[in-house]
Amino acid sequence: MKAAQLIDYGPAENFRIVDLPAPTPGPGEVLIKVEYAGLRWGDIMGRNGIPVKGRIPPFVLGQEAAGVVKELGEGVTGFAPGDRVYCLPPGGAYQEYLAISHKALHRVPERVSLEQVLIYPVNLPTAHLAVYEWAKVKEGEIVLIHAAAGGVGSLAVQILKRKFQDVTVIGLAGRDEKAAMVKANGADHAINYRKQDYVEAVGEIAGVKPAGFNPFAPPAGVHVVLNGVGGATLKTDRRVIRKLGRWVLFGGMGVAEPVNVFANSYDAITIMPFSKIPFRGTEPDRRAEEFTREWMETEKLDQPTVHPIEDIAKVQAAMERGETFGKVVFRV
Repeated sequence: MKAAQLIDYGPAENFRIVDLPAPTPGPGEVLIKVEYAGLRWGDIMGRNGIPVKGRIPPFVLGQEAAGVVKELGEGVTGFAPGDRVYCLPPGGAYQEYLAISHKALHRVPERVSLEQVLIYPVNLPTAHLAVYEWAKVKEGEIVLIHAAAGGVGSLAVQILKRKFQDVTVIGLAGRDEKAAMVKANGADHAINYRKQDYVEAVGEIAGVKPAGFNPFAPPAGVHVVLNGVGGATLKTDRRVIRKLGRWVLFGGMGVAEPVNVFANSYDAITIMPFSKIPFRGTEPDRRAEEFTREWMETEKLDQPTVHPIEDIAKVQAAMERGETFGKVVFRV
């Protein structure tokens, strides 16, 4: 079978398209013919051995797979060859066939294509948890979203503009095309931060903080920042967050910068490190999963950007440079 194999930790050029033996499903497992595999930041982290280099290359990465049931292992019921399914394996999605426990499989809703379904199972619950459960966005608030054209950011924009009546959304992106996409996605404002100082631009929209300490100054700035990029923005974001605002930090695509907690104390900004992982198995997680199922069944759906698996090195490198749009999937 065809597979994109990582031959060593490090740059994207370490992928090779190889021919490997197809797996055989064991008891309780299902063999899937993988049609599409999703790209997520965790795949890039895994390629670089983050958080732990627990495996010795070569091996096959990929944590999102959608395809068709090919064969059932012993004792499997409830599925049949030809069923359309998706799953979130710990690895192995970047190959033509994948053997996985039937308990890990989910059926693809009838109205959703195999490539479309990979937009939602990870990114939409993440956006939902960040918006509803962690930041607890309320009507009348202003929300700033970094990487608003990305997988999580674009869905956060949609949630805030489709499910709330009076939330102002400011989206940041690094190219004019991305900014146009953010605006078309429903954001009230879209800023190309490479062409315009986003602190100044947000200040024009949400007001600016007065110079110096003034406890009697009226609140200015946004109520919530959703920051999945890190880097230098960890030093500049606090200038656009109003008193008693919330600063949600997740993902960490950029190099981490230290956050001066005490610099935020006089504005009482709540610093909120966030990940979907601690919510697993909780009631908020169940709500996010139900929200995602309902969204796929009723809402207008996006289309991903599709690349052949042979382009994996080029596309992963582009994602690291911030050049990809929305959800990216590979045709396997």
